[in-house]
Amino acid sequence: MSEHKVQVEGDPVAVLRVAVDCAVQAVLRLDPRHADARQEINRVLTGYAATVAPVLDRLRDLADRTPNGPVSAALGFLRDADDQAASGDVQAARVFLLAGRAALFRLARAGPDGG
Repeated sequence: MSEHKVQVEGDPVAVLRVAVDCAVQAVLRLDPRHADARQEINRVLTGYAATVAPVLDRLRDLADRTPNGPVSAALGFLRDADDQAASGDVQAARVFLLAGRAALFRLARAGPDGG
């Protein structure tokens, strides 16, 4: 499954989860010391952004309603991952992406609107 072709109807959190899962799977296979690592992490994060773009406003609304919740944390970590990738720090981008995925684990306990 490509991170660009995620099909999850109506549930922005499900879209976020699938997009992050796809990105994590891709970066776990990535050797940060490899010459193409910067290009690859940027490709992965671009795919993530394209996947969540249609539901990003809804995710931001949910994050605003629960600023310390899992969606807010995950979106923050993904912004940090993007910032680190833009500055060329592949390892830090990976760490923030994994932290974003870990933040989403809290959703199972928080319930459907746990944000």
